[in-house]
Amino acid sequence: MKAQFNISPTPASRPRVTRWTTYYGKKYTKFKEEMAAITEVIKLENLMQGNIYAEICFNVQIPKSWSKKKKEAKNGAYCDNNADIDNYCKAILDSLNGIYYEDDRQIVMLKATMFWAIEPSIECNFTELKNKQRLSPTPPMSPFIETDQEYYKRVAQLNGAI
Repeated sequence: MKAQFNISPTPASRPRVTRWTTYYGKKYTKFKEEMAAITEVIKLENLMQGNIYAEICFNVQIPKSWSKKKKEAKNGAYCDNNADIDNYCKAILDSLNGIYYEDDRQIVMLKATMFWAIEPSIECNFTELKNKQRLSPTPPMSPFIETDQEYYKRVAQLNGAI
């Protein structure tokens, strides 16, 4: 199930605790409110059940203060800002609770990427896993991907069997 949200990705912040109340930062609160407004119209008859594999791509907006040359160079490149990718994931996955799945604890595997972009957005792809299905933990972009046969051959060569 694919979805794209034209909203600026925002990392989840830690809750602030005072003597009388607990609250979140302004940016994260605004993000949650905007996501609630966007997802209000999405009504799935059957929420995803069981384990879920989630692929999320965060297109983080390039700062307006950057020069035109730097913007052109960074557009489409991996995002190297100071925010942790797991905080971006937490923000979007919490926002989609009850929309695509019952609870984000159903997500057992996650692939997340962050890119610089002129137009900010979040692209999600959720796949319901079969009970016994196991996907390879190796990232698909890894230059080290090899088949089982290649791996066993290389190990045999290292051990002097070949």
